[in-house]
Amino acid sequence: MQVSSVLDKTGAARVLYAFVVMAFLLCWLDQTSISQYCQQRYHDDCEIPLVGQRPAWQFGAQLTQALEDARAAFVASLEGAGSAEGKVADLTAPVAASTTAPVNLATVAPIAAPAAAPASIKPVVQAPISPPAAITLASGDKVFFVGDSMMQGVAPHMANTLHRNFNIDSVDLSRQSTGLAYPSFFNWPQTVENALRADPRIRLMVVFLGPNDPWDMPDGKGKPFLRFETPDWESAYRQRIDSILDAAQAHAVQVIWVGPPNMYKDRLSTGMAYLRDIYASEIQRYRQHYVSANEILGYQTGDFSYYLPGDEGRKIKIRVDDGVHFTPTGQRMIADGVLSLISLPAASN
Repeated sequence: MQVSSVLDKTGAARVLYAFVVMAFLLCWLDQTSISQYCQQRYHDDCEIPLVGQRPAWQFGAQLTQALEDARAAFVASLEGAGSAEGKVADLTAPVAASTTAPVNLATVAPIAAPAAAPASIKPVVQAPISPPAAITLASGDKVFFVGDSMMQGVAPHMANTLHRNFNIDSVDLSRQSTGLAYPSFFNWPQTVENALRADPRIRLMVVFLGPNDPWDMPDGKGKPFLRFETPDWESAYRQRIDSILDAAQAHAVQVIWVGPPNMYKDRLSTGMAYLRDIYASEIQRYRQHYVSANEILGYQTGDFSYYLPGDEGRKIKIRVDDGVHFTPTGQRMIADGVLSLISLPAASN
C-alpha cells in the first residue's frame, strides 16, 4: 500500500509538472495575444515584473512571429502559383506605399488651422467651413461599414435595404471589441486603406464605434500608456481618425461618421461625450458628414432611456439591458437615420 501511494503521488507530481511546463510554453509563445487581450480588458500592459523585458522571454514572441511570417510567405507562394483572379485580399495586412498618383481632391481637403497672427496685425476672420457635398449613390455602388458591435447590429439593416431596394451592395467589416485605441488588437486605419484600395466600387463609408476606446491606451511597445483625455492621448487618437479620413479622401469616398449615443453607465457616457466632440470636429475639418446617434434616438444632453414613448401609452424598447447596444428597433432607427442622409436611385423592382 505504501509503495502504491508513493507511485500515485509521483505520477500526480509528473502530471502537474508537465501541465506547468506546457502552460509556461504556451504563455511564452503566445505572449503577444495575451498582452493584447490584457490591454483590451484591463487597459494595462500586464507585463510580468523582472521577466517581460528579458531577451529570453521576448524571444518567444519573436519565434511565434517568425513562424507566422513563414506561414504567410508559404501561403503567398501557393497563391502566386494560381490565377490572380482567385486571390483574396488580406484587408488587415500592411499596405505598401502606392506608386500611383494620388487623386486630386483639393475641393475636399481638410482645412489647416491658421497660424496665430502677431499682436500688431489685425487678424483675418476665418471663413466658415463649407458644408459637405451631398451624398448620392447609384445602382452598382457599394457602401463600406466600419465599426464595433454597435455597427454589427446596424449594418445588416442598412445593407438589406440598400441591396433589396436600390441594387447597392455593401462591404461589412464591423467587428466586436474593436476601436481606434488598440491598433495592435485590430488596426482600423490599415483595414480601411486596404479595403478601399481593393474595391473601387465603394463610394461611401459609414463609421460607428467608440465604446471600446475611452481608456488609457498604449503608445508603442515598451512605452508608457497615454492617459485618457490628456493632450497626448487626444493627439494620437485624432491622428488615427485622420488616417481613416485621409484614406477615404484619397479614394474619393464620402464618409458618414455616427457618434455613439449616451450610455447607461455614467463614466462610459461621459467618455462618449468626449469622443463625440473629437469625431464631430475632425469630420467637420474634412467636410464630411457627422450625425450623433443621440439625435436619431431622441436623447437630450446627458439623457439615457431604454425606452421611447409609443402609441396609446406603450413603451418601445430601443436599448438592450447592457445599456450600450440596441434592440432591433433601435438598430433600425439608426439605420434609417443614416439612410436619410443619402440620395438614392429609384427603387428597383
